[in-house]
Amino acid sequence: MSCSTSSGAALAERSVLMPPAALSGDPAVFGEYLRRTGQAFLLLGELRDQRARVRFSGHFEAAEVVWDCEFVTLQSEQRRQVRRACRELESLRSFIDIGAPAESGVPVRVGLDVARIDRPAILKMMVMMRNYKRLRRGRHEFGLPYRGA
Repeated sequence: MSCSTSSGAALAERSVLMPPAALSGDPAVFGEYLRRTGQAFLLLGELRDQRARVRFSGHFEAAEVVWDCEFVTLQSEQRRQVRRACRELESLRSFIDIGAPAESGVPVRVGLDVARIDRPAILKMMVMMRNYKRLRRGRHEFGLPYRGA
């Protein structure tokens, strides 16, 4: 069941069993649920100051869809991205990132723990690339985490 809120939304508590129609990805079924309950959207869980999980119907790519949305403030998103960036920086290692072949060749991005990019570093990188036997598309990381200069 859902609890009606004064904002025209149905609030779905975690402890309350939701009818299947409320969680349906079928736009017709979910739309009928909203119409039957008189709600504009379904709020899943508690409404928090910086984020909410909301289900609502709409149009996308010329079709009716059910949007299953995590709605966040930019302040909340900024904090999340900073935390993620810190974790990624802590685990940064040497890498080879190979893309799909293109007309101009196979794009690759290489990151190595070298003091600077100069001719010896370029030659070292080329030898490494040519000697690496299991290269495939995607990102390959190796070596110890980078600890900075």
